[in-house]
Amino acid sequence: MRGLAQARARDRQRLKGFLRGACLFFAVAILLFVILRWGGWWRVREVRIPATRYLATEKLTGFLLGANVLRLELRALHSAIQGDIRVLKAEIRVRPLAQRVELMIVERTPEVTVGLRDGPAVWVDAQGVILEPAERAWLVGAVAENGRVSGAYVNAARVLGELDAVWRARYPVVDASDPREVVARGKDAPTLLLGPIGQLGSRLAILRLLWEREGLGKYAVVDFRLEDELILKRKR
Repeated sequence: MRGLAQARARDRQRLKGFLRGACLFFAVAILLFVILRWGGWWRVREVRIPATRYLATEKLTGFLLGANVLRLELRALHSAIQGDIRVLKAEIRVRPLAQRVELMIVERTPEVTVGLRDGPAVWVDAQGVILEPAERAWLVGAVAENGRVSGAYVNAARVLGELDAVWRARYPVVDASDPREVVARGKDAPTLLLGPIGQLGSRLAILRLLWEREGLGKYAVVDFRLEDELILKRKR
């Protein structure tokens, strides 16, 4: 009986020793965490950001340099970057041991130019997001909402961009202010009533064939607005 009691006493002593050690370990761990998180020495020393066309990387670098590595508001920073409509994708990586923050930013790419209705010419990407001013645009009258134009204007501008310099000289402006009735008024060339903007590609293909076969200089108006019918009005 005495031996059993001694064994139990030793077990209790071991358990107490283990508990003391565990408490000490967690206390030290919590203390280290507090020192690291709220201390002033473990800070960001390096920020890596790729060259960007639109985003002001100097502000991001200034915001991150010197910040506590463990107290970075990454979600808010990501939302701020992604909040710029010109940014397609953003990713933030923190390297705590290296005290470094790496930002991967993919910006939208200019695709075509369009002239805004009662506004300037601008570059837009494939989704119609307005990116930056442009010197000029062949297609004008695009309607912008929430920083972008519809895909119909992008496709139309892309179709026009496939035409050669002769067509650009002949019709310097294509007006899509009313997307249901696109109009092109030319220099020494007939006025083109092209109908809906979505059919611009097929209408221009027909016009190129007509110019190649007989020329259209003798006509004042070429009207595509009636379905399955082309109206040619001669000059008076």
